[in-house]
Amino acid sequence: MKISIYIAVSANGIISNSRNVPDWLSPEYGTGMMSICQKYKAVIMGKTTYNIIAPDYLPLTDEGTTVVLTTDESARSENPTVMFTKKSPAEIVQILSGKGHTEAVIIGGTMTISAFVNAGLVNDIYFIVEPVLFNNGLPLLKEVHSDLKLALLEVTKLNDNTVQLHYKIANPS
Repeated sequence: MKISIYIAVSANGIISNSRNVPDWLSPEYGTGMMSICQKYKAVIMGKTTYNIIAPDYLPLTDEGTTVVLTTDESARSENPTVMFTKKSPAEIVQILSGKGHTEAVIIGGTMTISAFVNAGLVNDIYFIVEPVLFNNGLPLLKEVHSDLKLALLEVTKLNDNTVQLHYKIANPS
Protein backbone atom coordinates (compact mmCIF):
# COMPACT_ATOMS: atom_id res chain seq x y z
CA MET A 1 0.00 0.00 0.00
CA LYS A 2 1.23 3.48 -0.87
CA ILE A 3 1.14 5.81 2.14
CA SER A 4 1.68 9.55 1.75
CA ILE A 5 1.93 12.31 4.32
CA TYR A 6 0.27 15.64 3.49
CA ILE A 7 1.20 18.19 6.13
CA ALA A 8 1.49 21.94 6.52
CA VAL A 9 4.65 23.19 8.20
CA SER A 10 5.89 26.57 9.29
CA ALA A 11 9.06 27.81 7.63
CA ASN A 12 10.94 26.44 10.67
CA GLY A 13 9.32 22.97 10.46
CA ILE A 14 6.61 23.18 13.12
CA ILE A 15 3.26 21.51 12.25
CA SER A 16 1.08 23.29 14.82
CA ASN A 17 1.46 26.45 16.84
CA SER A 18 1.47 26.41 20.64
CA ARG A 19 -2.24 27.36 20.65
CA ASN A 20 -3.05 24.34 18.43
CA VAL A 21 -5.21 26.61 16.28
CA PRO A 22 -4.88 26.25 12.47
CA ASP A 23 -5.40 29.96 11.76
CA TRP A 24 -2.03 30.18 9.97
CA LEU A 25 -2.91 27.81 7.13
CA SER A 26 -3.47 29.11 3.61
CA PRO A 27 -6.65 28.32 1.68
CA GLU A 28 -4.41 26.46 -0.79
CA TYR A 29 -3.37 24.04 1.97
CA GLY A 30 -7.03 23.30 2.72
CA THR A 31 -7.85 22.81 -0.94
CA GLY A 32 -4.87 20.49 -1.45
CA MET A 33 -5.61 18.47 1.68
CA MET A 34 -9.22 17.93 0.66
CA SER A 35 -8.15 17.03 -2.88
CA ILE A 36 -5.61 14.36 -1.90
CA CYS A 37 -8.02 12.90 0.67
CA GLN A 38 -10.77 12.66 -1.95
CA LYS A 39 -8.34 11.07 -4.41
CA TYR A 40 -7.00 8.45 -1.97
CA LYS A 41 -10.31 7.75 -0.16
CA ALA A 42 -8.35 6.53 2.88
CA VAL A 43 -7.27 9.11 5.47
CA ILE A 44 -5.26 8.54 8.64
CA MET A 45 -4.95 11.02 11.50
CA GLY A 46 -4.46 11.26 15.23
CA LYS A 47 -7.20 12.18 17.69
CA THR A 48 -5.92 15.74 18.21
CA THR A 49 -6.10 16.41 14.45
CA TYR A 50 -9.56 14.85 14.41
CA ASN A 51 -10.71 17.05 17.29
CA ILE A 52 -9.55 20.16 15.41
CA ILE A 53 -11.26 19.38 12.10
CA ALA A 54 -14.36 17.34 13.10
CA PRO A 55 -17.14 17.41 12.33
CA ASP A 56 -17.27 20.32 9.87
CA TYR A 57 -13.96 19.85 8.03
CA LEU A 58 -13.54 16.08 7.80
CA PRO A 59 -12.35 15.38 4.26
CA LEU A 60 -14.41 12.21 3.80
CA THR A 61 -18.10 12.25 4.60
CA ASP A 62 -19.95 9.64 2.56
CA GLU A 63 -17.41 7.20 1.16
CA GLY A 64 -13.94 5.98 1.99
CA THR A 65 -12.28 5.29 5.31
CA THR A 66 -11.07 7.75 7.93
CA VAL A 67 -8.83 6.10 10.53
CA VAL A 68 -8.32 8.00 13.78
CA LEU A 69 -5.58 6.74 16.06
CA THR A 70 -6.56 7.05 19.72
CA THR A 71 -6.47 5.21 23.01
CA ASP A 72 -9.93 6.63 23.80
CA GLU A 73 -12.08 3.53 23.48
CA SER A 74 -15.26 5.56 24.03
CA ALA A 75 -14.66 7.77 20.95
CA ARG A 76 -17.57 7.81 18.49
CA SER A 77 -18.45 9.72 15.33
CA GLU A 78 -21.65 10.31 13.42
CA ASN A 79 -19.58 10.24 10.21
CA PRO A 80 -19.90 6.74 8.67
CA THR A 81 -16.35 6.85 7.25
CA VAL A 82 -14.70 7.25 10.68
CA MET A 83 -13.19 4.42 12.66
CA PHE A 84 -11.28 4.93 15.91
CA THR A 85 -8.48 2.52 16.74
CA LYS A 86 -5.38 1.99 18.81
CA LYS A 87 -4.04 -0.64 16.39
CA SER A 88 -0.48 -0.50 15.07
CA PRO A 89 0.38 1.08 11.71
CA ALA A 90 0.87 -2.38 10.16
CA GLU A 91 -2.56 -3.50 11.40
CA ILE A 92 -4.13 -0.31 10.04
CA VAL A 93 -2.59 -1.01 6.63
CA GLN A 94 -4.11 -4.51 6.74
CA ILE A 95 -7.53 -3.07 7.62
CA LEU A 96 -7.38 -0.54 4.79
CA SER A 97 -6.14 -3.15 2.31
CA GLY A 98 -8.98 -5.42 3.38
CA LYS A 99 -11.40 -2.63 2.50
CA GLY A 100 -9.90 -2.41 -0.99
CA HIS A 101 -7.72 0.67 -0.50
CA THR A 102 -4.37 0.76 -2.33
CA GLU A 103 -3.24 4.14 -1.03
CA ALA A 104 -3.77 6.27 2.07
CA VAL A 105 -2.80 9.75 3.24
CA ILE A 106 -1.78 10.80 6.74
CA ILE A 107 -2.82 14.37 7.58
CA GLY A 108 -1.53 14.65 11.17
CA GLY A 109 -0.25 14.76 13.78
CA THR A 110 3.18 14.24 15.26
CA MET A 111 2.62 10.89 16.97
CA THR A 112 0.69 9.38 14.05
CA ILE A 113 3.26 10.48 11.49
CA SER A 114 6.10 9.25 13.71
CA ALA A 115 4.47 5.84 14.23
CA PHE A 116 4.08 5.24 10.48
CA VAL A 117 7.62 6.53 9.76
CA ASN A 118 9.04 4.24 12.46
CA ALA A 119 7.13 1.31 10.93
CA GLY A 120 8.76 2.05 7.54
CA LEU A 121 5.37 2.42 5.87
CA VAL A 122 5.60 5.95 4.41
CA ASN A 123 6.40 6.30 0.70
CA ASP A 124 6.26 10.04 0.17
CA ILE A 125 5.69 13.36 1.90
CA TYR A 126 4.02 16.56 0.77
CA PHE A 127 5.22 19.52 2.84
CA ILE A 128 3.13 22.65 2.43
CA VAL A 129 5.50 25.33 3.72
CA GLU A 130 3.54 28.29 5.08
CA PRO A 131 5.14 31.75 5.55
CA VAL A 132 5.23 31.82 9.33
CA LEU A 133 7.80 31.11 12.07
CA PHE A 134 6.73 29.70 15.42
CA ASN A 135 8.59 30.11 18.68
CA ASN A 136 7.26 26.72 19.76
CA GLY A 137 4.65 24.15 18.84
CA LEU A 138 4.47 20.58 17.59
CA PRO A 139 7.41 19.13 15.67
CA LEU A 140 6.82 17.01 12.59
CA LEU A 141 8.44 13.96 14.20
CA LYS A 142 9.06 12.73 17.72
CA GLU A 143 11.02 9.68 18.85
CA VAL A 144 11.79 8.53 15.32
CA HIS A 145 14.35 5.72 15.38
CA SER A 146 16.43 6.60 12.33
CA ASP A 147 17.25 9.38 9.90
CA LEU A 148 15.43 9.40 6.58
CA LYS A 149 16.90 10.47 3.28
CA LEU A 150 14.47 12.27 1.01
CA ALA A 151 14.55 12.75 -2.76
CA LEU A 152 12.81 15.84 -4.12
CA LEU A 153 10.15 14.99 -6.69
CA GLU A 154 8.47 18.34 -7.27
CA VAL A 155 8.26 21.96 -6.10
CA THR A 156 4.96 23.79 -6.63
CA LYS A 157 4.28 27.43 -5.82
CA LEU A 158 0.75 27.48 -4.37
CA ASN A 159 0.44 31.25 -3.89
CA ASP A 160 2.73 34.27 -3.49
CA ASN A 161 4.10 32.95 -0.18
CA THR A 162 3.33 29.21 0.10
CA VAL A 163 5.13 26.34 -1.60
CA GLN A 164 4.53 22.60 -1.76
CA LEU A 165 7.55 20.31 -1.62
CA HIS A 166 6.92 16.71 -2.66
CA TYR A 167 9.56 14.21 -1.57
CA LYS A 168 9.82 10.46 -1.83
CA ILE A 169 11.46 8.58 0.99
CA ALA A 170 14.74 7.45 -0.51
CA ASN A 171 15.63 4.95 2.21
CA PRO A 172 12.46 3.46 3.71
CA SER A 173 13.12 1.27 6.74
